[in-house]
Amino acid sequence: MIVRDDNVEDFFSKLLNHGCQSGMIEKLVYYHDTHKFYDTHYYEIEELREELENSFGEPLQAKGDLKNWFAWMAFEETARFIAEELGL
Repeated sequence: MIVRDDNVEDFFSKLLNHGCQSGMIEKLVYYHDTHKFYDTHYYEIEELREELENSFGEPLQAKGDLKNWFAWMAFEETARFIAEELGL
């Protein structure tokens, strides 16, 4: 699902700085892929959305195609969590 990058630190740095919109996550480029990801992971995405909204104290402001936006948000936030766990 993710771009082939031999250096884990570089991968997370690129993803966290440029996001999924950069096209680096080959399975999350096209709407049909992001919609499938959203539909497959709907409950996990909703759980993450609720956690983020509770921590921010306000609703997330999705822009554009909602399934695409939430798929990218969930992937990026999960990557951010993994990077923190790895100490990156």
